Amino acid sequence: MKLRKPETLVFLLALIFYAATMFPESPYNEQVRQAYAFLHGHVQIDAPNSFLEHAQVGPYSYALHPPLAPILLTPFVAIWGMSTNQTMCSVLIAAVGVMLAWTLFKRLELPTEQCVWLTVFFGIGTIFWYEGTIGTTWALPIVTCAVFLLAMLIELFGANRPLWIGIWGALACLARYDAALAMPVIALLSMRKERTISEMLWIAPAFLVVGVFFVWLNEVRYNNFFDQGLEYIPNVAHGHWSGVQYLPGNLYTLLFMAPKVDGTFPYLHPSFAGQALTLTSPAFVLALRPSFKRLEVSAMGLCAVLISIPSLVHSTNGFAQFGARFYIQAYPFLLVMLAMGMPRKTDQLTKILIVVSVILVAFGVWHVHEWGLAGP
Repeated sequence: MKLRKPETLVFLLALIFYAATMFPESPYNEQVRQAYAFLHGHVQIDAPNSFLEHAQVGPYSYALHPPLAPILLTPFVAIWGMSTNQTMCSVLIAAVGVMLAWTLFKRLELPTEQCVWLTVFFGIGTIFWYEGTIGTTWALPIVTCAVFLLAMLIELFGANRPLWIGIWGALACLARYDAALAMPVIALLSMRKERTISEMLWIAPAFLVVGVFFVWLNEVRYNNFFDQGLEYIPNVAHGHWSGVQYLPGNLYTLLFMAPKVDGTFPYLHPSFAGQALTLTSPAFVLALRPSFKRLEVSAMGLCAVLISIPSLVHSTNGFAQFGARFYIQAYPFLLVMLAMGMPRKTDQLTKILIVVSVILVAFGVWHVHEWGLAGP
C-alpha cells in the first residue's frame, strides 16, 4: 500500500492529536508482558494476581487476549523491555487506523471534503479515540483489529487481490477472533467483484498460517485446539457465551445506556458500565441511509452484525469502559456504509451529527481524564 502526501499528513495529525490527549501509562499492559515472553522463548507471562486477569494453569499464567497486538509490540519491547509504554504504542497503532480510514474513503471515491468529515468522525467522533489513547490490556486488541479490517476493506474496494485480502483479514482475526465471522461474507463479495474461484484460493494461505499459529499456541497453553483462556475466569455462573440470556443487557448497553446525571459538576458523568453508541457517536445512524438493495451495502451491514454477535451474547458488556468498546470492530464496515450513503455534497444533517459526535466523545475523554468514570 503506497503512502502519499495526504495519507502521511493525516497520520501525522492523528499521531500528534492522540499523543496530546493520551492517558497516562497503564499498568494493565498484558500485551507488553506477552511480547516480552515471546522474545524470551516462552508463552507464559508475568501476571500479578493483584491487578492483571489471566488464565492460571498450574504454575503458569497465560494472557487472555489474542496474540497479534503483542506480536506488533515485540520490536518496541526488544528495545525497552518491560519498561515499554503500551499506551504510546497504542497511540501509534491508532494513528495508523485514522490514516487507513482516510485511505478507505478515498478508495470509495469520495470527494476530499467528505473524506475530511468522515475521517474526523472516525478519529475523534467515536470511542476509537478513547480506546486508542488509553491503550490498556482490553483496548489494544480491539483497536488493532479495527486497523487491519480497514486495511482489508481498502484492498477489497481497490485492487481486490485475494492474497492481500487474506493477509489483512487473517491478521484481523489474530487480533480479535470474532472477526472471523465476517470473513465468509468478505470472500463472497470479493469473488463477486470479478474474481474466479481459482483466484479466490489465494485468500487461504494467510488463514492457514494464522490457523497453525493459533492451534500451536493453544496446544502449548491449554493442550486444546481452541483458546480456553476465558474458561479460567471464575464466578461466571452460566459461562461466558450462553445464548440469548445476555442479549437484552448487551443491546441495552449498545443502544440505550446513558451517562449518569447528578448535581455534581459537570452534571453528566459517563458510567464505567458503558454508554450507548447512539449517545457517543450518533452519526453512525447515517449508515442506514444507503439502499440495502446494493450488494456492497447489505454485505457491509451483514458483516457488522456478524462480527458483533459474540459480544451481544457475552456475559459482560465490556466494562469498565467509556462507550461500548466491544463493537469497535464493527466500525470499519459501518464506515463503508456511511461513505456509500453520502450525498454528492456533504449535507447539513451529516455535519450536525458528526459535530455532535465529536462533542460527545470529547466530553467523555475529558471527563475520564479529569474525574474518571462514574461508578454504578
